[in-house]
This record gives sequence, structure tokens and C-alpha cells, in this order.
Amino acid sequence: MATMITGECINCGACEPECPNNAISQGDEIYVIDPLLCTECVGFHDSEACAAVCPVDCCVPDPNNMESEEALIGRARELHKDVEFGENFESRFRKAAEKPAATPPPSPPPAAKVQAAPQPPSTPAAQKPKEAPKPQPAPAAAKAPAAKPAAAAPVPQKPKKQFPGELRAPFAELLGQCERKGPLSGTLPRLCVFLAQPILGALPHRDKEELEKAIDNPWIFSVAGATGLNIVHNLVLYALALMALAVAAAGVDILFSQRINNYILIGIVLGLLEGVYRLREGIFQAKSAEATSLGAAAYGTGLSFALRPLMARQTGVFRRLAVPVDGFYAEGFVEKLERERRYGNIYTIEDWGPAYLLRMEFPRRVPNVGVAGRSELPDEMPDYDFDLSLKDGHFIVKGRCPDDRIRRISSSIAAFPPEFTTSIALQEKVQGFAHRFENKLLEVLLLKERGAGPEGRGHGR
Repeated sequence: MATMITGECINCGACEPECPNNAISQGDEIYVIDPLLCTECVGFHDSEACAAVCPVDCCVPDPNNMESEEALIGRARELHKDVEFGENFESRFRKAAEKPAATPPPSPPPAAKVQAAPQPPSTPAAQKPKEAPKPQPAPAAAKAPAAKPAAAAPVPQKPKKQFPGELRAPFAELLGQCERKGPLSGTLPRLCVFLAQPILGALPHRDKEELEKAIDNPWIFSVAGATGLNIVHNLVLYALALMALAVAAAGVDILFSQRINNYILIGIVLGLLEGVYRLREGIFQAKSAEATSLGAAAYGTGLSFALRPLMARQTGVFRRLAVPVDGFYAEGFVEKLERERRYGNIYTIEDWGPAYLLRMEFPRRVPNVGVAGRSELPDEMPDYDFDLSLKDGHFIVKGRCPDDRIRRISSSIAAFPPEFTTSIALQEKVQGFAHRFENKLLEVLLLKERGAGPEGRGHGR
């Protein structure tokens, strides 16, 4: 029987990339499953992938479309002619049949009957038993020498690749010379940020973190300090806002009556309740200030949208890390962040003044999705082969999985492309770059044309 999606679907889209047959698509109102393509994941998983990732459990068996395991695996073989399923393919039918029956614990062996030994004659010699002879140590020549562990063969280091447009100077040397000099390095901008802390503390936690990183001086701006000042500021702001509403509704005379105290009290209470909510992780969960997420004020999200262009220029972070929505996680299904790495989407760009710094995370784990031959593959993803280039104001990163065994299984997994291409638009012209790749992290320093510094040391070939 094919799997169907009920009307409880919330259109989150979590199921679509998990289907190995591309049977799920966006319908008029909700996502739908094509029964002619659905194989209930027989041949790929031991349960339906869409049902496992659905956060509202709306992927259920279709009672009007009953099918056997033979029909489903036959359809899978027809849809994926390049995949060898074999006889031991994954199937929910087999998973249900292979549940081991509870076996009783082994009974202890019967106790051996102990027979009374005959008593020796009562003689002085018999009362004192003879001592057993002490074992003699083996001669030194008989001892086998301990085998020394064989030394591990050294892993040959791959020569660093050199790309067109890349500078000859080492990455570490250029990075050391490119001191971060953003717009907030000046005295006047820092003074403005210091004085504006009661307002900037209303921003969402992530915006405040970027601003704190750009200032790099907790005495001028910190997430915790700015949030605390904003909470105190809002006690007065909300009271003044309600007073203004009272004046607009009842006239100026209300300011000189006792009724205005009610508006002031309501504003203070609203500010206190909002402050408790924003500090709830520290108050109720006893988290430290570093681990607490200090949320935005009631007007913080709107303030963030208004200041976003200015924040991007001032903090130097004009590309944030793409964090996918956390959904349902279960054994056998890939982590959302790891899936985005395989698409080349997990990267950040910072503007350091004379240069851009790009950090991109490459795939780290081979997905464990139950396809044929997965048990023969390692858990850690091999280092991707990559190419870098500058073209028409864009920096292009092309990544490719070099392992043919992994590339073979990637053809049967919708969320596992064997290669990716990421094109990054640059705001200013770049004359050259240098790169470093370690521990699945690619770092690229892109030196701007207008800068006068390390870019003059050498140009790519």
C-alpha cells in the first residue's frame, strides 16, 4: 500500500527531499505522494522516510492501496535500474518479521553432588598436609619476545592546489597582515554604539552577538549588558507610551489627575513581564549568561529589519550562516545541517576592510540511510576535491566527492548530491585570494583591489 499525506499537513517540506523515489511534490494545498512512484521505501529503508521526518505524523499508510513487498521492490528496481538491491534489501516488512522473540534466561547448571571424602587415618603425618611443590619459572630462553607493534605507514600529504588568480603568499601570512578594520573600529562609531546600548539591546540575540563580535570590547558593548539596559529602558518607555495614549484619548488634563498613575503602573508591569520572559532561560533554567539566549523586545524584530542594511555594513557580516529549520530526527535520517553542507550552503562571509574572509564547511559524515552497500562504507566523509575561481565579480566554489563508492549510492538519495557549485556575489572588486583547507573547513581570504597592503606581495599565476 502506498503512503498518503493527510489534511493535517503543515507544508513544512521536510518529507520531499527524503523520498528516494521523488514521489512527493507540492500540491494545491498540501504535499502529495504519487502512488505510482511510492515504494514505501522498500529497498532503501526499513521504514517510510517521509513518516519518520514528518513533525505532525500526517504520512500514513493508504488503506485503499494495499501492495505486497514483491510489488514494491519490483517497482523500486524499475525506477532505479542502476541500483543493485540484492536479496537482503531494506524493507519494513522484514523489520517487522525479524523482531526477535523473547528467550527465557538460561537455567543454571545442576549443582554437582558432593560426596564425602573418606577421612584419612588420624596420624601425625596425616594431620599436616604436604605443601605443593612451587612452580619453577621457565628458562629465559623459553620466553617468547614481545612483538612490537608495527609502525603505521605515514599518510602521504597531498600537495596544495594552486588556482588561477590565487596569490603566492601563504594563507597564514596574509591573514596575519590583514588586521580586521571594519567601520566600527573608529572612535566616533564606537561612542555611538556605547550610548545607544539601551536601544540596541532590544535587537534579537543574533544581531547583538554580531555587534559584540564587531566591537570586540565588552566595556563598549556586550549582549548581556545591552539587554539589561534595554529592560530598564523599557520600564520607562512603556509607561511613557501608555501616558501618550491616555493623552490622545482623554486630553492633556489627564496628566494632572490620579488616573495617570494607572497607566504608569501598567507600563511598568508590562516592562517587568517582558524582561522576565526575555531572561527566562537564566531565571528558570539556571543557565549562565554565555549560554542564555537573550531575546528581542516587543519592537526588537522591527528594529532589526530597519537597521539590517546598516548593521551589515558596520559589523562586516553580510552573509550569515544558513541554519535549516530543526525538524524530526531519527536514526537512519540525515542531520539537516549536514545535508546543507552537501549542497555547499553552510558558509559565512565577513568584511575585514581590506579583504573578505570566507569560511565554508564541507560534508563530514556519510549519510546512514539504509541503502544497499552502506555498511561497507566508512562513517566519515572523505575530503572533497574542490576548485576555486574568480569570475565576473563572483567567487565560485565547486566541490566534488572523489570516492566512487559513495558517488554510486548518492544517485539513489535525493538529498545527497555528489557535487555542488556555490557562486558568491562580492560587493567590491577582488584582485586575488589565498585559501586553506583543514578538517573539512575551507577558508579563503579575498583581497580587495582598493586595499593597500598584503595584496601587493604577489599575484596568482
